[in-house]
Amino acid sequence: MRWFMNFMLLAQKTIRKRRRRERSMEKKKRKTKTTKTKTTATTPPKSYVPEEMITEILLSLPVKSLIRFKCVSKPWFSLISDPNFAESHFQLTAHTRKIEFISTELQKTTSIDFEEQLVLRNASVKQFNFLHPQPDSLIQIISSCRGFIFFKYSSSFCIFNPCTQVHKQIPLAPGEFETNLELRDLYYLYGFGYDRLRDDYLVVSLSCILAEEDFSRLEYFSFKDNKWKEIEDTYFLYTKDKIEPRVGSLYNDAIHWIAIHSDSLTEVIIAFDLTERKLFEMPYPNGLGHKSDYCELWVFGEFLSLWAKDCENNTIEIWVMKEYNMHWSWIKAIVLRMNIRFFNEFFPLCSTKNGDIIGTDAENMLVRYNNKGELIEGSSYRCFADGVVSCGSPSIVYTESLLSLPGDDMQVYEDDSD
Repeated sequence: MRWFMNFMLLAQKTIRKRRRRERSMEKKKRKTKTTKTKTTATTPPKSYVPEEMITEILLSLPVKSLIRFKCVSKPWFSLISDPNFAESHFQLTAHTRKIEFISTELQKTTSIDFEEQLVLRNASVKQFNFLHPQPDSLIQIISSCRGFIFFKYSSSFCIFNPCTQVHKQIPLAPGEFETNLELRDLYYLYGFGYDRLRDDYLVVSLSCILAEEDFSRLEYFSFKDNKWKEIEDTYFLYTKDKIEPRVGSLYNDAIHWIAIHSDSLTEVIIAFDLTERKLFEMPYPNGLGHKSDYCELWVFGEFLSLWAKDCENNTIEIWVMKEYNMHWSWIKAIVLRMNIRFFNEFFPLCSTKNGDIIGTDAENMLVRYNNKGELIEGSSYRCFADGVVSCGSPSIVYTESLLSLPGDDMQVYEDDSD
């Protein structure tokens, strides 16, 4: 019960501060002995904690503590479970980001705070049972947003909050079932994000068949409306050189992908605006000579960025767009000369607050490098030696939250041509 004692100490400290302020104000107002007596009589008992103060204190605590505090009492359970409280907590409290590994084979998830040391005491393992292992079915991690991890598994999409264990499964976009999936030239772009204008979460699916220039479909699933919609008259002018679906990077209320313009055969960045619900094109950095299959978009610090691997020289270039959607603002920020044995299997995953780079390899080894590309001693960590996470388990960075999803369990489909 140490966590409860810590909370009570924090509450008592807050009460003492508030009482000191009240006494100071009362001294200025006190003019007679009667006024003093009345003031003393109305002083609340020492054991009393006002409800608004409890809410104020709870809003300042991390998600892990709040989940524990749900069992303190029914009023606390109701307060912490309230969607309005969850939204306020997400907006007001400093965010904790973690790396999550998911293993359907072992039916377990493992999360680790990468701002701390990459050691066992900073990792958390949880059991889950909403996904059943299926032959030849692998998890494809797609994206994360506001505490939710979105991924494709078998014939459905899944949305999962690792902190609250809230989860939901939705069917694939109708366009995927209506298309011949055996076509070699068929490819997909996927993404997941939040429409803050409508307070809605969207799953985005863009499919195209290269052999048929007039075939392309842009569809999105609205959790608020609980159905798939198609944006008609979407002519997709892009292709890609990866067989597997491309993952979208979420930044500035838009989902971004690297693609190749089908006319000029040059790399571009395409984006889907989550509030306007339309595609637009963004400039690719000049001077980047690497093929797009060795590049990925990510968020580096506070900027939309791109990392590119040079396997011949064992270097990783990190490009940063200092001004959003401004071509001239692309700069080559860092060149990492990686001292790693299997460079081809290393993939940058995230950056820490102090600029360190954390990545993964094919054996689920987390490694940390500084901004000079030097391995930081004692920062490598295998996830995990005891088999908690099976080899090749996908990983994603997410932000802890208490948020829930809107919508019910019924999905329908309709055109969105207006």
